[in-house]
Amino acid sequence: MHTRILGALVRLRFLVRASISPAVFVLAALVLAGGALIGASGAAAGPAVSYTTPITYDGFNSCAGEFFTGTGDAHFLTSENVSTSGVLQSHVNVRIDGLQAVAALSGKKYVVQDTFNHEFVFSKAGEDTFDITAHFVRVGEDGTLILGDDFYEYLRTHITTNAAGAVTAFSVRTSDAPCQ
Repeated sequence: MHTRILGALVRLRFLVRASISPAVFVLAALVLAGGALIGASGAAAGPAVSYTTPITYDGFNSCAGEFFTGTGDAHFLTSENVSTSGVLQSHVNVRIDGLQAVAALSGKKYVVQDTFNHEFVFSKAGEDTFDITAHFVRVGEDGTLILGDDFYEYLRTHITTNAAGAVTAFSVRTSDAPCQ
């Protein structure tokens, strides 16, 4: 399941970088959240699971107009709990560390710090919070890109529903000044 989540994250990030409308991105994020609900364990409370796996990461820097690819490690921390009253709680945190990437044409190097956090509580009422934060530092800036060649992106979504299933809170926030 974690490989599918990571794959979905990379595809979702590509959609954001490719300037797909925010509505499409939010829909994709909500579909991912629904998939997590389906894949969640139906068993009683279990311990948190932590593991690390090597990854290959592809991206596009819209500030510099270049594709890059690299490798690093993805650290997963997941926990799920089903209470005796039927409340389902899930937390997935993915942190990408040590990612070293290189642009295909320019040869510029990138250092990437990236986190993904998804939490939800599902009972009579529900709550779902989804956060992605990423900072891509293009090493060796030469000053030719006036707006900057590093970029920062984040996506924060939150939705709350009451026991009747009506949405009582909904917010989506994205980065508004990605080039630095």
